[in-house]
Amino acid sequence: MRILKLFAIYFFIVIYSLELLLFLFISDEQKNMVDIKNTRVKIATKKKLNIDLRSPEKVYTELKRKNKNIKPVFLYANHFSSFEVFQEAKKNNLIIPFRGPINSQTISCAEDLKYKIIKNDQYGFKNSNDIYKKKINAILLGDSYAEGLCEKSENDIAGNLIKNNINTINLGVTGSGPLVSLAVLREFGNVFKPKNVIYLYFEGNDLNDLNYEKNETSLFKYLSSNYDQDYINRYDEIKLFLGKAEKESESIIYSKSKNAKTNEKKSNLGLFGAHLQDIAELNNLRNILKYRILKKQKSVYDLELFYSVVEKMDYETKKWDGNYVFVYVPTWSRYFTKFTKIDSKINLKNEILKNLKSKNITTVDLTEFFDKEKNIKEYYPLGYLGHFNYKGYKKIAEILETRLN
Repeated sequence: MRILKLFAIYFFIVIYSLELLLFLFISDEQKNMVDIKNTRVKIATKKKLNIDLRSPEKVYTELKRKNKNIKPVFLYANHFSSFEVFQEAKKNNLIIPFRGPINSQTISCAEDLKYKIIKNDQYGFKNSNDIYKKKINAILLGDSYAEGLCEKSENDIAGNLIKNNINTINLGVTGSGPLVSLAVLREFGNVFKPKNVIYLYFEGNDLNDLNYEKNETSLFKYLSSNYDQDYINRYDEIKLFLGKAEKESESIIYSKSKNAKTNEKKSNLGLFGAHLQDIAELNNLRNILKYRILKKQKSVYDLELFYSVVEKMDYETKKWDGNYVFVYVPTWSRYFTKFTKIDSKINLKNEILKNLKSKNITTVDLTEFFDKEKNIKEYYPLGYLGHFNYKGYKKIAEILETRLN
């Protein structure tokens, strides 16, 4: 009995010593992820940048008083699925918009601590209506990276392609996954028939989003080759939906803005406590065991469904002899974190690309380019965690130009 107790004590000491060592070896960027906003503030202050510390809700309410064309965004994504208007539409088999509002302005996120005004087009996407006056050369599909989150239209991927005379519609939908991209392609691709369809797959969360989307009946139907909702001709219904969504969003925004505090700071004790909790829960060791040794990711994500969705996009594009390009987008975590849950997706990269290449699908692996960068931080807002900044989006556009017809 005494031997078992000693063994348990030694085992406990060894395990937590390993966890502590792993914690010591992770980057400062990763350690600071327990307090992202204040890390950004420290970086910006050190660089002597002008910053806006207001909450998104506070920014919205203040701008709305001056500009009635400012409206809250709507996205066909998991974080809007609890809205009453969303649930009502599902219950009554009504159309759910991919993105909105229509012909209005919204407010961007502020990963660089600067909010920007975003303009939406006649279909509710992040474009100028002028884009439709010329023949469309390319359609850009995907989530927030395709949409160019936190940047104005002229600085996102589509905007940079347009500057180089490649007339590109940005049909990205933040927070969405592969099935929404397939649905958008089915509804808009056959209307515009572009030479190129570019799908940006983000390794950080697209497979998680697919786990949600596959349970959405209206999205799953798009795997059938003949299914569509005549979406582009049903904007009277879509406007009714978006009007209800606007009221629901504003109710939430105004409620939050009343309680919003500017630049809430965590104490050093709070940061220490957060790190101590991570160590106590053996987060680093558990992630290594699950995703590097046991490779649990294959039981968590539906790769076969993912491959089917991508093949269907390629098939759709070939209907009008278009060029389909699958673009593998790396997450910030690939370069700045270790032993996290994101590894569950990062570790699937080679398998995903190998499978798609075996199906003769054109692929562009952006890690091949970003891995070679000497200072990759310059492509992220404030050189810290987030989506790409204007330099990152410009770099991607330059890479894609060489793969387009």
